[in-house]
Amino acid sequence: MNPIEWPVTDRGCAFGDGLFETLFVRQGQATRLADHLARLRCGLATLGLPEPSGERVLAVLDQAIEAGATGVCKLTVTAGSGPRGYRRPEHPELTVTASFGALPALPAEPLALDPVPVALEGASALRGLKHLNRLVQVLAQQSLPVDRVEGLMLDPAGRVVSGTMGNVFWRERDGWHTPPLVGGAIAGTRRAWWVEALGARITPCAPGRLAQAEAAFLCNAVSAWRPVGTLLGRALADVGGPPRDGLERIEGCWQPPADDTTNPWPATLSEAMAGSSWGRVALREFGAPCGVVFPSASSRESIES
Repeated sequence: MNPIEWPVTDRGCAFGDGLFETLFVRQGQATRLADHLARLRCGLATLGLPEPSGERVLAVLDQAIEAGATGVCKLTVTAGSGPRGYRRPEHPELTVTASFGALPALPAEPLALDPVPVALEGASALRGLKHLNRLVQVLAQQSLPVDRVEGLMLDPAGRVVSGTMGNVFWRERDGWHTPPLVGGAIAGTRRAWWVEALGARITPCAPGRLAQAEAAFLCNAVSAWRPVGTLLGRALADVGGPPRDGLERIEGCWQPPADDTTNPWPATLSEAMAGSSWGRVALREFGAPCGVVFPSASSRESIES
C-alpha cells in the first residue's frame, strides 16, 4: 500500500480527529461508493467538521486507485493541522488522503467465533462512526489466539455487538438478526446492505441467545460474507453459501451488486442519506443522525417507508 506522510501537527495523527473509509476496488472502480461517502459525510457533520467538496474527494480517490486494478483503498479525512491542545482552529483545513493496496489474504475455512476479553466501549456521541480511534479493536485483535483471526466483541453489559473487524449476523427460525450498535461499534456499509437485502431485524443479543443460531456470518467492506462455522464452541448446522443470490466472489472476497446510483456525492447530505443503503438504515436505526434536516415531513416519510 502506497505510504502517506502526515505532519506531526495533523489532528488525525495527534488525537484521532477524523474519519476513514475502507473501499473495495474492482477493476479500478470503488464498490458501493455512495454508501461510503454518505457515511463519511454523516460522520463529518457529527464531528462538527466542514465537508470537503465532492470533486476534491473523488479526485483524491482517482489519484490513489491504480487504473484497472482490484484491491483496497483507504480514504482518510482529518481535521488537518492545528496548535497543541484539543481545541481545533476556528476554521480547520481538512487533510484528505487515500492509499491503495492489494487485497488481504482471507482464511479459506469458516470462522470460529468466541468472545474476546476486551469490551467494546466508546462515547455514545460517536456511535456507529468510522472514526480514527480504533485502539479497542487493536487490543481485541491482540488478545486473539494465533490460530484465530476474529472474535466476538461484547459491550460492558455483556451483550453481543460485533466482530473485531466486521458486523455480525445470525439466523434463527424467524429470520436474520444483527445486534444494535453501541459505543465503538461501526455502522458498516455491508451491514446496511444486508439489513435491507435480508430484511434483518436489529435485535439485542446476549451470548446465550446465540445458542438458537442456525447460521451466522461476519461482513465488512473487504468481504460482505465471511461464514461462521463454530459459534461459542458449537458447530453450526448451516455453513453453506451466501444467504442471498447476487453476491459475487472476487479473488476470495464476496461483494454485493454495484451501486445503482450515478452520483455518489449529491448536493446535500439529506439526498446522500436517502439515496444509499447506509443512509436509509442509519435513519431507521438512529432516527436523525448527525443533524440531518429534511425539507419536508413527506420526504422523511418516504425514506422510512
